[in-house]
Amino acid sequence: MIRTLLLGVILLVWGPLSIAAGSDDESCNVSTLRFSMIPKNNVERQVEGYKSLTELLEQRLQVPVQIIRPTSYNSVVEGVVTGAVDLAVLGPAAYVRAHGMDSRVTAFASLSYAADFFTPRGEYYSSILVANADSPFTDIKRLRGARVAFTDPGSTSGELIPSTQFVKEIGGDLNRFFASRIYAGSHDKAMEALLDRRVDAAFVSSSRADRFLDQGRIDKSSFRVLWRSEPIHFDPFVFGTSLCPSLRKRIAEFMLSGDDQLEPYLGFEGASAIIPVTDDAYTPIAELSQ
Repeated sequence: MIRTLLLGVILLVWGPLSIAAGSDDESCNVSTLRFSMIPKNNVERQVEGYKSLTELLEQRLQVPVQIIRPTSYNSVVEGVVTGAVDLAVLGPAAYVRAHGMDSRVTAFASLSYAADFFTPRGEYYSSILVANADSPFTDIKRLRGARVAFTDPGSTSGELIPSTQFVKEIGGDLNRFFASRIYAGSHDKAMEALLDRRVDAAFVSSSRADRFLDQGRIDKSSFRVLWRSEPIHFDPFVFGTSLCPSLRKRIAEFMLSGDDQLEPYLGFEGASAIIPVTDDAYTPIAELSQ
């Protein structure tokens, strides 16, 4: 049975795992595989969607999988670095931070998507700045003095890219250009704030905007895209510091196998495939983070 717990609690009580998990690696003592993800949208919806993947991992590995509910981007970074989380989905900037703190946090897989309305490239997405299409904000200049939603301080498209690339468009500091900045907590919440007119514009992931569109929460005429970043490689699946080599190998082999049983999970993500990825894919983000 897949259990779920709050990540902040796990970080407080985590201790070494102690029960062997059917592995040929003598040092691989695992009683439970702990999985978490950055909170890109509604966490309960994410937990339900990832169960199609974690249930398969349970069957293949013969190890119980526990889904750890994230409280923030930073909580997942801390989890994989401290060993409280064994397997996670991180954003590119969150991964760069975690890998920089401990190089044993390694990326091994990512998702590929068919071209979509907001995201034209299969293995890449963009940070986009969107406004309501019926608003007076028709270009970047009109946003001076506006209220803008960001995602999370640890977000790539909802914080790092606007802070390092978009600033070149306005020739100055974000806090001086905008009247107010809020952290919505997730891409979906940022778009909800925009639709509710609580903000005038929002920086979000183009892929999350596509999922919003797929869910019928917006249509193709709802948002006006005022700015788009350079392509960013999609979020990586990463191994935490405490996961042993034999389990890393078995997880990677299964997730990259193209097994038809992965289709329900890919359907949840709206993705076409799980593809291999290495640290090199996130070098541009690492350079921006310096």
